[in-house]
Amino acid sequence: MSTIDLSQPYTIHLGVDETQFERLTRDASTRQMMVFQLDLTGLVDRVALADYLAQEFMYPFPTSGLDAAISLISDLEWFGNTNGHVVIARGLSEPSDVGDTFVSLLPNITERWQTQGTPFIVAIDGKGDELRSSLQDANDHHLDEFAKKGGPGFVTYQGPIQIVVHGDV
Repeated sequence: MSTIDLSQPYTIHLGVDETQFERLTRDASTRQMMVFQLDLTGLVDRVALADYLAQEFMYPFPTSGLDAAISLISDLEWFGNTNGHVVIARGLSEPSDVGDTFVSLLPNITERWQTQGTPFIVAIDGKGDELRSSLQDANDHHLDEFAKKGGPGFVTYQGPIQIVVHGDV
């Protein structure tokens, strides 16, 4: 069993098991990183996902939608933690539209943390072909969107976010 290396601070891990989740939680706590434990089981659509994320990340003001989720989860300044963040997501071991939507947000969010220099690591229990494909497509799309926006005052693109798949493929 492989462990999640906190020295790779801008990585999305798929196929993480409970033992790895526990170790990651301990290691992150030792480094005084914030750990968010998400359980996406039973969420039925994008609206439910957006509402759940707002609740779990305790947005400092009322908002809705997944664009707001990207913006606010890319910030988290209201927690006052500069040591980094770990997001543990359970409930994605079975293919679902909610799972695909959730992972499609992650490259953009992770890239924003990378440009700020604050560690942001995501560990997910699912690893199926659909989930991996959705994550890779989002990673590729993020690169395409960055290339279109570019220009003065725009954050420097750091490259595609690293995706690590644990266990059997």
